[in-house]
Formats: sequence, structure tokens, C-alpha cells
Amino acid sequence: MAFWEEHDMPAKQEELEERFVQAMRFDEDDEQRDEGYGNEESYARSEGLYEDDDEMLQHQSRRPFSRSSSSSSRSTASFDDGPMLYSDSAAIQSKKYMERDQVKLALEQEERTRRLNKIRARRQHLEKWTQRMARSPFHVNLVADNERLDEEHRLRMMECARRERELERRSKEAKSEVILKALTETSDLELLRREKRAIIDEEKRLKALLDLEKTNSHRKTDLLAARNAEKRRRLEKEEYRRRQRQQEVQEREQRYRQLLKEKLALED
Repeated sequence: MAFWEEHDMPAKQEELEERFVQAMRFDEDDEQRDEGYGNEESYARSEGLYEDDDEMLQHQSRRPFSRSSSSSSRSTASFDDGPMLYSDSAAIQSKKYMERDQVKLALEQEERTRRLNKIRARRQHLEKWTQRMARSPFHVNLVADNERLDEEHRLRMMECARRERELERRSKEAKSEVILKALTETSDLELLRREKRAIIDEEKRLKALLDLEKTNSHRKTDLLAARNAEKRRRLEKEEYRRRQRQQEVQEREQRYRQLLKEKLALED
């Protein structure tokens, strides 16, 4: 429907333009007629064609009034020639002005309607093609899509690098912890060796004392009792220390094995 309206609009516009030109032509004819009468009067007055003023007035009575005449000439013609001629001319001019205004309004209205219809048809046409091309692949911004993919790849690579650094840091921490544990165990072994030497020295001293006491026969019984008590005390102390050392050694071995397992699991 909009297609036929667009094709009919030029014909209507041409018809309205012809009517407007015709109305404007009527106004131009009136103005030219008024100018012709004025030129004839000036020529007759200069050539002396009118014998007196009465003859000139009679000639002016045959001339129609125009809207370009001055107010003084209209008032003179109305008083001299009578009210009928002036009223007829005014009615004709008023009718022509009304017709011209009506034609002008009609042209403006039709022009406005034509423009609105054209805008509406263009908008409908654009909406129709916009709906048709809504899923077109050409609407995708390939540059922006490529930039988005590059950004995602860059973020993915950064995340992988961060994970690798984290794994490397954990591996180094595990190795450092194993080394520290080994050094700590070495220190504990050295401490155990020192304690063992101290115990041996103490046994030697006690043995020397016992040998010294053996020379004293009157203290033989006391020495035996003291020796037995000291022996029991020593045995109990050694047994307690032996159990404590065995427990510590077992705990160290378990921790060492656990650390080795964790280290091997990280390296794998």
C-alpha cells in the first residue's frame, strides 16, 4: 500500500502545484492590468488625449480596482463612481484571496501528509529490513570478537603461569622442609651421642667408686646395697631413655617417610 501511495504522490503534487501556479497567475494578471491602466492614464495625460477631467474620470470608471491601489484612490473611486463597482471588485478580490489561501492550505496539508506518509513508509521499510537482517552474521563485529578471544587467551595463559609458579613454590618449600628436617634429625642424633657418652662416663665413675669401696671391707654390705640401688636406678634410667629414644626415632622415621612421599608425589 505504501508503495502505491509513493507512486501516486508525485501526480497529486503536480496537480496541486498547477493549481497554485494558476492562482498566482491570477494575481499577476490583476497586477499587470492595474499597471497597464496606470501607464495608459499617464500616457493620455501627457499627450493631452483627455480634454478635461470628466473624460479622464469616465475612463477610470471602466478600470477595475486592484489590491495594490492606494487607499486614497479607492476612496476617490468609491465616492465618484458609486459603491456598487467597488463592492464588486472587493468581493472578487476577496474571493480570489480566499481561493488562493484555500489552495495554499490544501497544498501545505497535502505536502505535510505526503511527507508524513513518506517518513512512515521509510520507517516501516527500515523496520522490516532490520527484522530480516537481525540474525545476519554481518552484524557481528569481527574485530571486537577477535580482541575478546585474544583477551581470553591471554588471561588463560596468565592463569596457567600462575599455577606453575605456585606448584614450583610448593615444591621448593617441600624440599626446604625436608632439608631442615634432615638437619634437625642430625642435631638430635648428635645430642643422643653426647648423652650416651655422658652415661658411659658416669658408669665408669660409678665403677671406679665401687672398686674403691671394695677395699673397705667394713662397708662391704653398704657398698653392695648402694651398688644394687645404683644399678637398679641406672637400669631404670637407661630403660626409660631407651624407650624414649626408640619412640623419637620411630616418629622421625615416620615424618621422614611422609615427607619423602609428599615430595615424590609433587615431582610426579
